[in-house]
Amino acid sequence: MNSPWIADNDQKLLDASKNGDEKAFGLLFNKYWDDLFRIAYRRLHAAEDAKDIVQDVFLSLWNNIGSITIEDSLGGYLYTALRNKIFNHFEKNNNRLQKLMQRQFVPAEHEETVFSNYCTKELQQFITQQVATMPEKMRQIYLLSREEHLTHAEISTLLSLSNQTVKNQLYNAVSRLRKAVLKEHFPAIVICYEVLSAVTHQPSVINTY
Repeated sequence: MNSPWIADNDQKLLDASKNGDEKAFGLLFNKYWDDLFRIAYRRLHAAEDAKDIVQDVFLSLWNNIGSITIEDSLGGYLYTALRNKIFNHFEKNNNRLQKLMQRQFVPAEHEETVFSNYCTKELQQFITQQVATMPEKMRQIYLLSREEHLTHAEISTLLSLSNQTVKNQLYNAVSRLRKAVLKEHFPAIVICYEVLSAVTHQPSVINTY
């Protein structure tokens, strides 16, 4: 049964690919290559390594095309596969793995100074844990925006979603984080609510009653 979340055209191309249609698979390759390469390059800072890993993502997809089940969007599936392969790359090369694993939650550039100056390590870990518990689609959108620094339009294209859906999911993600921080880390709220408000680009209001 086809997943209702997968874009109709992607589903048709996937079905054709499962029947051995290399042309259909090539269309999927061309559709998602640029976005995945851009994400990989931002992580690896090496064009050849980024290219190799993205190619490996598509090779794995092709080799397992007959058995994989995609519950959400194809773009989300490929993004998750890419993240896993990037982690494996650092692990195999024993290079910056510890630092990378600690950067699952990375503020956008305009938030970086506030976050590093005011938020404690404990709170950073708490936020990382909260991001990990988000529903899959929300978490993917949040990480693509805050960790990979993709625009709403780029996320919309990658995950086959409307811009409004992306905006709504980001707003809900930040609201979820704000509530969790208020509940568990109230003493740190004064120093960290600016970070959360910067994510939504809206004034923050902290209720102290």
